[in-house]
Amino acid sequence: MKVLKSVRKKAKKRQLAVIVDGPNILRRDLGIDLEQVRQLVESEGRPRIAVVVLDRKAPEKLVEAVINAGFKPLISTSKVEVDFTIASMEAIYDEKVDALVLVTRSAAYLPIVHKAKERGKEVLVVGAEPGFSTALKKTADVTVLLPTSPSEDLS
Repeated sequence: MKVLKSVRKKAKKRQLAVIVDGPNILRRDLGIDLEQVRQLVESEGRPRIAVVVLDRKAPEKLVEAVINAGFKPLISTSKVEVDFTIASMEAIYDEKVDALVLVTRSAAYLPIVHKAKERGKEVLVVGAEPGFSTALKKTADVTVLLPTSPSEDLS
């Protein structure tokens, strides 16, 4: 007779895709700390994809801060909105991703939220005031308001 050991399975952590709208969130006047964003995201699940979309004029110091916070910098060669949308759609169609975390304030990304929900993904929107879209807040499954404080400029 074989003795079977009881194996306790770990609860599966939710797999997240985190897409950050760099020019909209990483602004001097907001003072958002990417490390704080990372901690917040990790409390919600495991970041499978963690990307910050930046424009081609992003200073090297900002790119370095993005890397040091554990995100992959995606330097847009055209419009940031296009690369943000492409990264988001790739995550939406990734079967291994359970939830999409959009770090932005812009209502321009409402269609992404709708498409993610259609595909059965939970949508978390992380943003900051001023200028955090009311429509974006109401459409997301979960909304998180980041505290802002003017700090040293990374750009």
